[in-house]
Amino acid sequence: MTYALYAWGNFIDEVGLDRDPGWLDAALLRGERDVVSEELMIGDTETLRVDGPGTIFTVDGQRVEGRDLVGRDLGDARWQVAQILVATDGTHEDALRVMAVVEEDGDYATDTAPQHNPVGVGEVVTLWSDEHGQWDLALVRRAVTG
Repeated sequence: MTYALYAWGNFIDEVGLDRDPGWLDAALLRGERDVVSEELMIGDTETLRVDGPGTIFTVDGQRVEGRDLVGRDLGDARWQVAQILVATDGTHEDALRVMAVVEEDGDYATDTAPQHNPVGVGEVVTLWSDEHGQWDLALVRRAVTG
């Protein structure tokens, strides 16, 4: 099993980071770099490192992973980031380490028995929502493929 930490919320929409051109950088989408923008952070934490290939986008109403956007011309498409895959080493412990840093900076409600899967991939183990409605995060257990 591997674990993934996804993040989304009003913050990235309100400040326009969901359509920042940096998301479409081929190096990010291939996983060769992990910073979209120095302004992308959760609260007053450090710059959020992202897994571009696994980040979920909405393109013309369809959900698409970043890896599937490499080389695709989105000039006339309506696109935005739907859920950011936070860069971790794929372990439960590393995802919780990232969340511990995030939680130090804000108040988050925690649901350890979620009844729904807002991400649409894997099995959601834990959901976090900040008290201001700016960020939601999900810890997702994924089966190892390959």
